[in-house]
Amino acid sequence: MNMPLLRVVIVEDDPRISELHRRFVEKVPGFEVVAVANTLADAEEMVEVLVPDLVLLDLFFPEGNGLDLLRSLRRGAVPIDVILITAAREMASLQEALRAGVFDYIVKPVFFPRFQDALEKFRDYHQRLKSGGSL
Repeated sequence: MNMPLLRVVIVEDDPRISELHRRFVEKVPGFEVVAVANTLADAEEMVEVLVPDLVLLDLFFPEGNGLDLLRSLRRGAVPIDVILITAAREMASLQEALRAGVFDYIVKPVFFPRFQDALEKFRDYHQRLKSGGSL
């Protein structure tokens, strides 16, 4: 039985990096990019309307912090998972993101094997949830 593709929204302020992440997602079977947001305001709207399975979220934006979007998602009723992709190496930011329930985090610069590993772990986890199997 073929599982439907997992829908991904990329939230990254640098258009070149978001394009790289889009290409990385497309290399991993089972995923499709449904939107790319380069601002937090666009991201909030896209996530609300498109209801993706996964958000790839940068931490730092000119207009604010990705953790604000993460907290907003957590306040909502829609179960959306988040993988944080960030240049931040401060433990406080990563700790806060983990406490807010990110599935995983990747520290920039992003290399494909680490990116692929995070997506494959998410895909496996998602499939186990959908199949009703045990974790």
